[in-house]
Amino acid sequence: MIGSPRLPVFRPLGMLAVGIVALAACAPSPAPVARSSADAGQAAPRSGGTLRLTWIAEPDNLSPKFIGGSGNSEWQWPFTSTLTYLDMSRVPHPMIAQEIPTQANGGWVINPDGTMVTTYRLRPNTTWHDGTALTAHDYVFAFEVYSDKDLPIVKLTPETLMDRVEAPDDHTLIVRWKQPYVGANVMGYEALIPLPRHVHEAKYRANKANFGTGEEWTTGFISTGPFKVERWTPGVGILATAHAGHAFGPPKIDALDIRFITDIRTQVANLLAGEADMISSPSARAREAVIARDQWAASGDGYVKAWSTGAPYVDWQLRDVPGWQRAIADIRVRQALMHAIDRDGLNEAINLGFVPVVHAFITPQDPLFAEVDRVIAKYPYDPNRSAALLAEAGWQRAAAAGLATNAAGQTFDAEVMTTASQEQQATIVSDNWKSAGLNSSIFVVPQARARDGELGSNFTTARINNRSIAAENFVWTTDQISSPENRWTGGNRGGFSDAEVDRLQGIRVSSLDEGQRRQATIAVLKRMTDLVAPMPILYSAEVIIARKYVVGPVGDTGEQNGLTWNIHEWEIVR
Repeated sequence: MIGSPRLPVFRPLGMLAVGIVALAACAPSPAPVARSSADAGQAAPRSGGTLRLTWIAEPDNLSPKFIGGSGNSEWQWPFTSTLTYLDMSRVPHPMIAQEIPTQANGGWVINPDGTMVTTYRLRPNTTWHDGTALTAHDYVFAFEVYSDKDLPIVKLTPETLMDRVEAPDDHTLIVRWKQPYVGANVMGYEALIPLPRHVHEAKYRANKANFGTGEEWTTGFISTGPFKVERWTPGVGILATAHAGHAFGPPKIDALDIRFITDIRTQVANLLAGEADMISSPSARAREAVIARDQWAASGDGYVKAWSTGAPYVDWQLRDVPGWQRAIADIRVRQALMHAIDRDGLNEAINLGFVPVVHAFITPQDPLFAEVDRVIAKYPYDPNRSAALLAEAGWQRAAAAGLATNAAGQTFDAEVMTTASQEQQATIVSDNWKSAGLNSSIFVVPQARARDGELGSNFTTARINNRSIAAENFVWTTDQISSPENRWTGGNRGGFSDAEVDRLQGIRVSSLDEGQRRQATIAVLKRMTDLVAPMPILYSAEVIIARKYVVGPVGDTGEQNGLTWNIHEWEIVR
């Protein structure tokens, strides 16, 4: 057991003026210290100290399966551990599991009929935050909960692909799969997250209607992550302390002092003043990175790291909702609206040259990028082509600067819904559409309703959102359509549906043949652009901005959201 750290007292952080943006060199990010699975259970050298972080919003709860929205992954990794995890090279490693199940070691059995069995051996010394031993039976209970259609589960996979989960003993977990699933042996982020039976089971049996609410999901949250909630002050922050029963032993840092600061300028000001140790995406982006890079150029007091795993995208409303702009169902109209977006200008304004322009849901570092880029349909900024397509669809301008109208004299009203984090992108897109003759405006969802699935699914024309780029995060399949039946939890907000996209995406996530997955990925991304389905408009520049003594943060991958995936390895080295 570790000694109790001296816990900081919450206090408002000071507000300072932020310097003028300028380009300058920055110190390189320190490399993380890798810890192998063989080291698990042995206390690594610890630097101690308290790391001061800022979050742009206060979580509704800390459950990985009950929450959604931008930034939720950063809420999960400090408090919740997974069976496996991915490093920055997308190589899987065991965490709670002792090893990765494979066909070679007998942990992964593929049956002739396509069903499968994966067997995970759990580390024997992992405990819940309250000291109770974690067992395989906690996973069996979790599977029952996540399969319950009466509960508001946000992430339905991979549990929907499972037939049953068994625990022949406390440390053996057997998952029986109904169909092939390529991630069956590397269940990590949001996949079959265990639930402590001793905390939740009685309420689940007796009061299912209120199961997803209560302090057991917030101030009294009990899970398996490297840190546990010590004190949660509503509206202020969370103090979390090191968990000695973590799968890899206690983290190297004693405590996390997490502050809820909803204004990014205040976050930057406190970081530069030395009152916070690190800020990061989704709140911090390229503009904040440039501010810090300029401020620290001479002093070397901190570092900036940038990469991209996600993409803001335009989602079209393809369902008959109240106030629906029916013209958006015409593919020519969607083509015209894409040609009307100046993505080069948008990228320069938002990303300041950190990342390139995007044309499909694939990152430039992906091995398939070149092949996908050759075959997809592209819609470069072309006002003349946009006008021609709108005219072909029945929308013309009587005057060069006037509004486009149809034969009945109606204007093309195009409201763009967005959240505060994408407001600048939505404003630029709306202005581009105004230049094309649309009567366009934006609607920013109030922060209090940012995770309201029903509101977010009933936009009238288009919605700007952001999503990580990975096969697992591709949500534009029919079964992911947000609806009352799934309590508006589906990620397919606009109701896009195409049988061929469904088929190809199924191959992408279930085929055990790498060649088939490769071809399906190329084909589904091509079809999405051919149909002008939900389309990316730029890459998101993800950034870490930290003081020089914060060692360990390296970023994240699209397949695994959250740059705090290795927070158990981070150190404060002064």
